[in-house]
Amino acid sequence: MRDFGGRDAAGGGLLLLVACLLVALAAYALPRPIAGDVVAAIRRTFLRPVVALQERAERDRTSRFRLGEIQAERDSLALQLLADSALRSENAQLRAMLAIRPRPTPRWTPVEILHQTTPTDARALLVGSGSDEGLARFQPVITPTGLLGYIWSVGPRAAAVLTWMHPDWRASAVTGDGAVMGILAPVTVGSSGHALLELRGVALRDSLPLGTLVFTSGLGGVYPRMLPVGRVSGVTADPLGYERRYLVSPFANPATASHALVLTEPVDPRIATVPAVDSAP
Repeated sequence: MRDFGGRDAAGGGLLLLVACLLVALAAYALPRPIAGDVVAAIRRTFLRPVVALQERAERDRTSRFRLGEIQAERDSLALQLLADSALRSENAQLRAMLAIRPRPTPRWTPVEILHQTTPTDARALLVGSGSDEGLARFQPVITPTGLLGYIWSVGPRAAAVLTWMHPDWRASAVTGDGAVMGILAPVTVGSSGHALLELRGVALRDSLPLGTLVFTSGLGGVYPRMLPVGRVSGVTADPLGYERRYLVSPFANPATASHALVLTEPVDPRIATVPAVDSAP
């Protein structure tokens, strides 16, 4: 006979908890590509209703609370387009005179970011679009302010984004004038653990003033050239003394981003099958 005191419900909840723990441990022990496929399979089957409800809640929140912010972004974008129209015309004329082909317009897909109530949400974001919308692994993800990360695992209706806050994230970078190059990696600063980026591998002969803009260099096959990343905000010391290191304040904040763009240009096929890091986000 069923116990009306709730023992059956408690027992079922305990079994569910144990099953979730076993699945989590198995996924943690699996190799990273297989673990990503397992997570994507669970997300598009058992967790599909949960993801759908979260997408609807995100759309409701956007329509209610972010209308003014979206209008301000649209107005500023319109002003920027008007200011850049003359420059684009001059650029097109110069390319025609020098017989240089026009720069191809990147293809992109807008996505909604579905934030999770977990401490590591900003490191690995969930977006409400997947392979049905043309998303694939290693595609760059950007916001109107700057680089956010790249697609790590993808399912038909959802995908996981590895952001610049993840400890395994790396990107080749260059300054705006193309004179200084280096490798960007996440770093925590201060007792509060504030997340920033660190530009490593800068030659000792090179120095960067505060406020220098940092972009992606296009090397590595994941990020195209000249995606804005951040601004130099400080100097750190190299433990070995072989290089200069600079702190970079990123333009995009994964913890507060609600919408993003996924650049769906083809990536380098040589890296599309090789994981960039060793552990799953």
